Amino acid sequence: MTIKNDLILWDDGVNCLCLLSIPSEQQYKYIDGLPCITFGVSYENANFKGYDTFTLFDHFYNTILNGMKNTYESLNGTFRICDIGADTDGYIDFVVKNGIASIKGQLGASFSSHSLKFEFRADQTLIGRLIQTIELL
Repeated sequence: MTIKNDLILWDDGVNCLCLLSIPSEQQYKYIDGLPCITFGVSYENANFKGYDTFTLFDHFYNTILNGMKNTYESLNGTFRICDIGADTDGYIDFVVKNGIASIKGQLGASFSSHSLKFEFRADQTLIGRLIQTIELL
């Protein structure tokens, strides 16, 4: 399963973070019978652009979604989105304090020839968009 539509989570003219749907032939299918969601994540600024594919299995998905909701509602908290597959060690960390989000992540595997580390600040609306997109599943 993947997200239904591509979505710009944040674009402040300097940093752009997007969620992207994945064609069915590229979705994670290595473990039969275990529900999962696969989506692409892209980050771009004036100098760099990175992309990675993230897969969240059902029990991790529920934990992450609950963490997102708690953080969004309280405007304080942390959660991490990371790929559960073995092909990357990509991640995105979200730390929210008083409605200001610090986003820090890595797209692509650190053991590959291409990966991108990034960091930027946003407001809580980014997390609201993320929840809406993932909850559509």
